[in-house]
Amino acid sequence: EGLLDEEQVKGLQAEMHSSFSKVPVCQGNFFGFATKRMSSIFARSRVSREMAVLPAVLGVMDNFLLKSCREYQVNLTQAIQICPGEPAQIIHTDELLFPFDHPGVQAMINCMWAVDDFTAENGATHVVPGSHKWTKDRQPEPHDITHGDMKAGSLLIYFGGLLHGGGANKTKDTLRTGLVISYCLGWLRQTENHYLALPLSLVSTFPKRLQRLLGYFVHEPNLGCVEGQDPIRLLEGANIANGRFEEFMPEEIRPVLEEHRKNSGAEAVFNDRKAYERKQA
Repeated sequence: EGLLDEEQVKGLQAEMHSSFSKVPVCQGNFFGFATKRMSSIFARSRVSREMAVLPAVLGVMDNFLLKSCREYQVNLTQAIQICPGEPAQIIHTDELLFPFDHPGVQAMINCMWAVDDFTAENGATHVVPGSHKWTKDRQPEPHDITHGDMKAGSLLIYFGGLLHGGGANKTKDTLRTGLVISYCLGWLRQTENHYLALPLSLVSTFPKRLQRLLGYFVHEPNLGCVEGQDPIRLLEGANIANGRFEEFMPEEIRPVLEEHRKNSGAEAVFNDRKAYERKQA
């Protein structure tokens, strides 16, 4: 409750409502016909960039996601505005995005931020507590479903495998605006393509922690390189073309590689090569 202060809430509301005024309603049985959605949120909202790196949030991600990866990332940013008359969304899990079995492992975690007050009447998110442990074929009964009533500036965190859905907006004139910032394992493809959604010139102004959360890092071993380099160097303005390939190996693997080189005679080859390069110079 109340994770954002009053100034942050007002700033976020101004940013979101202004952007939503330019966005049409969705036209889909899943996204709805009286709901507005928009992404590229870090380009639209300064406050959202602060929210994404709050220690209270990242502490949760550290605890769960770092059990299964070396570094995690922002999976998507999506603002959702449920307008009057929209019925409840179908109950679903978001881990359907990642079609592989991973019992007991969290592949993603969602943060639903209340931009406006969330109530049962205006479409507060429906959640089914404990359903991330259910078998895939189990369907919730009405008594299993609850809703996340909360004041603006509060946060609902739930696993990607939890059954949930947008609630029905039964009001006549009240909007329900929420902002999802979700995080996933660093070796999964992100739902939102941040590299195309956010221009480099903008991302280069972000704090380094947020840059890495957007995917500008190499997940060891060697996953996500550009020209054999850490992609964050692009944000630093480095010219990496034709540069020397860098190894991004887990710390525990490096001694094994070093021992292999010694035992294979590679050290002598390396020394001979260096002598040849000095001679050529």
